[in-house]
Amino acid sequence: MLDELTPFEEAILKAHDFGAALAATQVITELVNSNVELRTEKSRTPLCGQTLERRKEIMVEIRRNEQALTLVAQLNEMQLGISG
Repeated sequence: MLDELTPFEEAILKAHDFGAALAATQVITELVNSNVELRTEKSRTPLCGQTLERRKEIMVEIRRNEQALTLVAQLNEMQLGISG
């Protein structure tokens, strides 16, 4: 039948899935680490007129990272049928 994969083709697909999972894990790790660094910087940045703009930038970056992490979680939910 044409719908069946040979063992070699199946191994190739599994290797691609594995590579994609590794890449996704790296992106997630970078986003989490970035948020940790940004939160640390935010807590060390004093509340004054000169640093207020930087604190706003930090909050925007944190929010953007969190939105990306939420999107990844939602995609995993849809793909794997996981419910939260």
